[in-house]
Amino acid sequence: NSVPLALMRPRLMTIFATNSRAFTPPLRARAGFTFIELLIVITIIGILISLSIPAFRKTVDNFELDNFVKDIYYLSHYLQSAAISEGKIYSLNIIPDKGELWAAFKGADDFERLKGRFGRVYKIPENSTLSITPVEKTAFYFYPDGNIDKAELTFTNKSGKKTSLIIQGQGSAIK
Repeated sequence: NSVPLALMRPRLMTIFATNSRAFTPPLRARAGFTFIELLIVITIIGILISLSIPAFRKTVDNFELDNFVKDIYYLSHYLQSAAISEGKIYSLNIIPDKGELWAAFKGADDFERLKGRFGRVYKIPENSTLSITPVEKTAFYFYPDGNIDKAELTFTNKSGKKTSLIIQGQGSAIK
């Protein structure tokens, strides 16, 4: 009474094959996304970008501050080694109002600005501030015997990150 499955299989395949065309949407409707779907995706991407930009900007500001402090750290090491090797007094000069730092050495009469790689003017990154301890000093000296005037330069950016460069005794350190 029962029909073997092997005989039914081809018949079922033709039924499904003929009926599957009825469920296939026209080619035109399957060609792409609707305008509303595209608008929703673009809106979601826009929201994600607007949420990530402040965090990215904070990261860039922190990187600029760290990079600047490292430059001044390397400059202070150079000034100390140059003072020892050349037997001259070197200075790190600061103009807090302009946010500028530069290096000089004691020439025949007065201090002369350095030339070359370390002779450039270092500008504090935008939206960053500098506080100096001791407050009244704007020049710190590096002596031929290896000693350095004690100073603490604290740089703060607008996101609140503080980085201090401590110059003292026989060296300097970033804190």
